[in-house]
Amino acid sequence: MIIRQLKETQFEHLYNALIMKAHAEPLDASYTVNMTINGAEYAVKVQPEQHNKMAVLQALRIFREEYGPNFELITNGTVLSALLEILIYQGGR
Repeated sequence: MIIRQLKETQFEHLYNALIMKAHAEPLDASYTVNMTINGAEYAVKVQPEQHNKMAVLQALRIFREEYGPNFELITNGTVLSALLEILIYQGGR
């Protein structure tokens, strides 16, 4: 898990983007964001925190194959941090 402190405006833009575009399960504090980067598909679990912080909990890389999808669980901090930075950048647009 990676937690990032955001400026108030960054947090608000990203949080609004999550509400509008991400998937949330009932009674779940996190959102799942589907992303495609350079042809690779990811499902990223993001959780808003208090005091303008955003946490990325984990990510799945999804491989679409002939007999169904396969998944790779991503917990590496560097990769999670990079995915979070992309979400922050896109949320601010």
